Amino acid sequence: MNDMSEWEIKRLLREKNLYNLYYEVIYKNSTESTNDDAKKSDNKNNLLVVAERQTAGRGRYGRSFHSESDKGIYFTIKINKINNSGDVNFIPLIAAAAVSQAVCLICGIDLIIKWPNDLLCKKGGGYGKVCGILTESNASYVIAGIGLNVNNDITDFPDALKKTASSLKIISGKTYSRAEIICEITDNFTRLLRVSREQLLGEYKKRLALDTDISFEQDGAIYKGRAAGITENGNLIAVLENGEKTVIQSGEIEFI
Repeated sequence: MNDMSEWEIKRLLREKNLYNLYYEVIYKNSTESTNDDAKKSDNKNNLLVVAERQTAGRGRYGRSFHSESDKGIYFTIKINKINNSGDVNFIPLIAAAAVSQAVCLICGIDLIIKWPNDLLCKKGGGYGKVCGILTESNASYVIAGIGLNVNNDITDFPDALKKTASSLKIISGKTYSRAEIICEITDNFTRLLRVSREQLLGEYKKRLALDTDISFEQDGAIYKGRAAGITENGNLIAVLENGEKTVIQSGEIEFI
C-alpha cells in the first residue's frame, strides 16, 4: 500500500487545525525541485508542493540534495506573506522545530537540530543527517523546502553518503506514513508562524545541539569553540577557545 498520495495528503490536512490557513496541494511523481515549482506557481493560495522524487534537489549554498528515492519526503511549504506577519529570518527555525516535533510525535524519535536547521541523529561516534531544509523568500512569499529521509534503507544512498546519512527507518527499524508526517509538519509549521518569538525560541532550543564543540568561519577566519545558546534573534552564541563569546549570524557550523 502506498503510504503517500495526493488524496491521502488532502484527507489528512482536513483533519488538522491549520489555524484558518488553506493549502493547495500539488503532487508530482517526479520533479526537478519542489522549491522551484513553488516559486514558479502563480497560484494565489498557500501551497504544498510534494514530490515522490527530485532530480535536482538542492540544499543550502547550492549543494545537491539526494532525493531520488520514493521512500523519503520532499516537499515545499509556500506561504503568501499577506498571511504571514512573522519575521522571515525565523522561517529556518520554524521549519526545523516543525519537523523535529512531527518526528517526535509520530515516530517517537528525538532528532537533534544543528543550527540553524539541519536535523541529525547519533550515528556511530558522530552524527547522521536525516533532514535538510532550504528556505527562500521574496516580497510576495516565503517557502521552506524540506527533505526528510523516512523509509530509506542504507542501500538507497549513494556510496558517498552512506557514512553521513541516516533515516527514520534506519534509526528505529520501522516504516512510517509519509503523508501523515507531511501533514503533521505542515500543522506545526502553521502554528509556529503565529506563536510569540519567546515561545518559538523555547521550542526550538529544546532540540538544539548546545554544549557541543564546533568550528565555524567568521570574517574569513576559522574559529573553534562551543555552542552555548541562541540570541533573541535566533543567532547562535559560541564561546571561543580563549573564553570570549561571539555571535554567529549566518553561515554554518561543523561539529568537531
